[in-house]
Amino acid sequence: MRYRILKKISIAALIAATFGIMYYFMSLQYPFHWNVVPTHYLKLYFLGLLMTLKISVVSIVISFAIGVFGGIMKVSKSETLRDLSGLYVVFFRNIPLLVVILLVYYGVGTLVNIPRFWAAVLALSTFEGAYVIEIVRAGIQSIPKEQFETAEALGLSPKERFFDVILPQAFRNSLPSLTGQFISLVKDSSLASVIAISELTQRGTQVATMALASFESYITVALMYFTLTYLLSFLSNLIERRLAIP
Repeated sequence: MRYRILKKISIAALIAATFGIMYYFMSLQYPFHWNVVPTHYLKLYFLGLLMTLKISVVSIVISFAIGVFGGIMKVSKSETLRDLSGLYVVFFRNIPLLVVILLVYYGVGTLVNIPRFWAAVLALSTFEGAYVIEIVRAGIQSIPKEQFETAEALGLSPKERFFDVILPQAFRNSLPSLTGQFISLVKDSSLASVIAISELTQRGTQVATMALASFESYITVALMYFTLTYLLSFLSNLIERRLAIP
C-alpha cells in the first residue's frame, strides 16, 4: 500500500516537473498574463462549464438508455433485433461526431426546428449510444453460462433471470468501460461549439479573443475539463468498490 502511494506521488511529481519545465520555456517567449482571466472573465468560464454539464448529463442519460436497449437487442434471440442493433452500431461508429452534429443541426434541423442545445444532445447521445451498446453487450456476454442455469434452476422466469440476475452483474462488469465512454462524452461535448453553443470551449475561445490571452484561456479550459473528468472517474471508482464482490 505504501509502495503504491509513493509510486503515485513520484508519477505526479514527474508530470508536474515536466509541465513546469515546458511552462518555463514557453514563458521565455510568451508573456503570460494570468491576472486577466480570473479578474474579468471567470463568470464566463463558469457559465460555459454549466452548459457543458447540462449537455453532458442529459446526453449521458439518453446514451445510457440507448445502450441498454441496444445491448439487449444485440444479445436477443431475434435475428431482426440483432441486425437492427448491429446496423445502428456500424453506422454511428463509422461517422465522425462532428459530422453527426452538423447533420443533426443543419440537416434534420431544416426539416424540424431543433434548438441548438437539443441538437447537440441528440447528436452526442446517438453517437455515444453506439459505443455504449457494445459495452453493454460485452457485459452481458461476460456473465458465465452457469449463472443462467442457476437462475433457471431456482425457478425464475426468463424476465426475472435477465433483469434481476444477469443485467445487474453485466452493469457491474461494464462500469469501468462505461465510465471511460462517459468521460469521452464529456470531452466530446466541446464539439458543440461548432453550432455556436456557449459551452466551456466556446467561452474559452471568446475569452481568448477578448483578452488577447490565448494560452491563459485554453489552459484554464483544459484544467476545468481535467477537473470535471477526474471527478467523474473518482466517483466511478467509489461506486466500483462499493459494488465489488467481497
